[in-house]
Amino acid sequence: MEKKLILLSNDDGYTSEGIRVLKECLSNLGRVVIFAPLSERSASSHSITLRKEIEVKEVEKDVFAVDGTPADCVLISIYGVLQRKPDLLVSGINLGHNLGEDVFYSGTVAAAREGAMCGIPAMAVSLFAEHDSSRKHFYTAGHYAYKIAHFVLTKKLDGELLNVNVPNAPLDEIKGVRFSRLSTRLYKDPVLKLREGTYLIGGEPLWNVSEGSDLEAVNEGFVSISPLLIDITDYEKLRILRKSEKQIGRIPTER
Repeated sequence: MEKKLILLSNDDGYTSEGIRVLKECLSNLGRVVIFAPLSERSASSHSITLRKEIEVKEVEKDVFAVDGTPADCVLISIYGVLQRKPDLLVSGINLGHNLGEDVFYSGTVAAAREGAMCGIPAMAVSLFAEHDSSRKHFYTAGHYAYKIAHFVLTKKLDGELLNVNVPNAPLDEIKGVRFSRLSTRLYKDPVLKLREGTYLIGGEPLWNVSEGSDLEAVNEGFVSISPLLIDITDYEKLRILRKSEKQIGRIPTER
């Protein structure tokens, strides 16, 4: 029987500790191949590089450094290098959470989403840790990445997209897993003016820790798993708006 082919990517770069731990933890599931950015591409969202050459180098066996975005990495691996479509795509382990609206900005989630758009079951895995944390429990995240990956491969899901966030804690302190929905947040002072003509985007996040949300799960010591959709159409709003099609058509054009 042919071994499972598991594709790994991220937005922290091919040398990051997170993706190396992920490769180690998933190696028992099949052949694990890394296609990751040459350098950090955090918050690159789902951007792709158009009309520009992208260099790809195999820096060691089954580890490819791509001078492009996370989505570039996935596209090039599937349609340019690999001989067959992967059985699973795992993006991560990201250093830092990807909760709530983060899924729209995150290069980690974008890599997984690109895989799902290609019909590959995919998951993004993030460690809920600060960059300056004294201890980063990547192996805790790797442990649960293995368990969830095994579940997905066994279920033989097609185009599934899961967003996974793991508390930064020793394995024996994790209380279990929760399937959760995305939380929401606003930012206090999201744009800071440094001087005339120069600004800084950042600010303090003000989270809405609501029942059943991903943030609630992680705060309570659970691994959060959120299933995401590729089709973001608001079907209820679409149903309402379709009643206005003729009305819009009757609006006169001003000259």
